[in-house]
Amino acid sequence: MKFTEKHQGVMNAFKGVLVVVVVVGILAALGLSRSNNLKVKVEDDLFTLSYGEDTVVQFYKDEILSAEVVTSFTMGEAVETISEDRYIAGTWENEEWGTYVLCIKENLDSYLVVTTEETVFVFNYESEKTTESLCSALLEW
Repeated sequence: MKFTEKHQGVMNAFKGVLVVVVVVGILAALGLSRSNNLKVKVEDDLFTLSYGEDTVVQFYKDEILSAEVVTSFTMGEAVETISEDRYIAGTWENEEWGTYVLCIKENLDSYLVVTTEETVFVFNYESEKTTESLCSALLEW
């Protein structure tokens, strides 16, 4: 069967939603109980965000379309979310990005927005300075 561009677009959207569902499932299973063990690893061509030993977000260098630090954004509406301690994570939807994955520490005022071929990830890490350094590392990678 030959796919048209319309069918390919639907398949790409489906893959993006599938990635979001998997990430939210992992976050739900973890219950964000390991929020103090949030770890970021940039190695070779792979980026990984994890809690303890469990991978939460993972994408390859060549999947990144853009990365930027923002100081504000419209969160939109929660599709499926978890809040624990000072973290908010899950799947959200807004007008700017549509459905996206969120994992933020509430008391930080900077957010790293990474757009990949599959989805948009919005997160921060440890402090504003560390979040900005992480963004620089991704852009130089």
